[in-house]
Amino acid sequence: MAGSEQERYAGTVFRRDQIPVWTTAAAALALGIAGALARRPWHDELYTLELSRTPFAGILSALKLDSGPPGFYLICHILHLAGLDGLIALRLISAVAVAAGVWLLVAAITKPNAWRWAVGAMLATHPLLVRASGEARQYGVLFALAAVVAFVLSRPVTPKRSWLLALALAAACWIHALGLMLTGGVLVAGIAFPAAERRRIWLGGLGALIASLPWLPVMAGQPAEALAWMQHGWSQIPALVRWVLPFAEPNPAAPPSPFVELVALPVAAAVLAMIIWVAIVALGAITGRRTAAPLLLWASAGLALVAASVLLRPVYAPGRADVLFIPAATLVVAATSRWKRSVLAGIVMLAIAGAAVSAASLAVWAQEPAPPPVPAAEALARLTRPGDIVVTTGWWLLDVRYALGSRAAQLRWMTFPASSARHPGWYDDRLAEAAADEVPRLSLKLCAALKAGHGVWILRSPVLASDRLLAPAAGACGLVPVASDQPFWVLWGPTRRSRPNPG
Repeated sequence: MAGSEQERYAGTVFRRDQIPVWTTAAAALALGIAGALARRPWHDELYTLELSRTPFAGILSALKLDSGPPGFYLICHILHLAGLDGLIALRLISAVAVAAGVWLLVAAITKPNAWRWAVGAMLATHPLLVRASGEARQYGVLFALAAVVAFVLSRPVTPKRSWLLALALAAACWIHALGLMLTGGVLVAGIAFPAAERRRIWLGGLGALIASLPWLPVMAGQPAEALAWMQHGWSQIPALVRWVLPFAEPNPAAPPSPFVELVALPVAAAVLAMIIWVAIVALGAITGRRTAAPLLLWASAGLALVAASVLLRPVYAPGRADVLFIPAATLVVAATSRWKRSVLAGIVMLAIAGAAVSAASLAVWAQEPAPPPVPAAEALARLTRPGDIVVTTGWWLLDVRYALGSRAAQLRWMTFPASSARHPGWYDDRLAEAAADEVPRLSLKLCAALKAGHGVWILRSPVLASDRLLAPAAGACGLVPVASDQPFWVLWGPTRRSRPNPG
């Protein structure tokens, strides 16, 4: 009888311990879905959608011009083959991944339920995780894999867990180049473990690095232009802030970086949250051995990212790579044992601040006005006929084509310069001068299309240097401005007189 009562009691405790685990994971999933439905698509997501509809060989070919490995795009392509096509479907990958990561991290906490509720709330409402879970990019999956790594390191590393660690690290390396930084951090964190576990950790990390070797030559040979946008953003960040951000942004109320379109807290509230964060982490650092591994993982990965960005080329976009740091920082916070009530109150305050930022961000995303590609697409939908040719300049191809929806398939698309279609995810207009010799051939093609009875439309960008190169082609075809949204775009098309009637 006593045994059955004990079993019933153990089962009750187990179920109670699981309530915050499942509840906070469900809250993270709900916020991710809310973000996925509220946010307007942005350019990089449309590039993900483009590659999801591309055969495997095409994905690998395209990524030779990108800055990362193909793992996430292959997952998206498999989803496309399964019939789950579209941006929302791809965003749900991230939402589920972030929810799974939250589940793992809360389950890793061995303290009473109050701690699980507080830390789970801090994670579920974390603005950077809400952002990552609501977009069709790699960062939600990267967070989930980092959470697997943190979960394994929070337990004795048995032979079976070392295999799980190796698989998670290898997958992270194939999902994003930042997986290499995570692997390096794990190798450093292994120092904090007993000899037998340390060997398993190091073997797992070494196995992940070996598994990533096939992609390293491709990554090393990618053009500098692929990261030119990050170079510009990196130069805008004060030097001291560059070093602080990797360790500050796991704080859910940290001031957002220039790369993140999250709503910011008032400065005073953000400073207070930073003080709370630093105090909790400092307490965690002196708590003892339980925090040694996550502290080493967090610090070494952060320092490696900043050092690589300073010494090599920018590899770190604040607000993006932080998904690597949040799991380790969370375990540092959760392992803090001194002044328990004060630390718990601090975590609750951070969760409230993060929830305020996330709620405000969701509200802003839901009310965000239509970006310039939308009225451009509306003008094309109003003016074009099936079979017409549309020439886009700069970055407009993916965005305008997506905004047109099914109507886009009825049109023929060209880009100027032609090289901008090789990788529509990034484009450097400073190289447009090299495309001047393309203009005569483009003019001949457009004029021939006009004579055949098709409409010709050029979506020009007045702010780009390439715009003036198109003037001869527009003049040769008798095109005139027919719609505009200055200073973003001007649509040039045929007048009634210059457009033959197929009938």
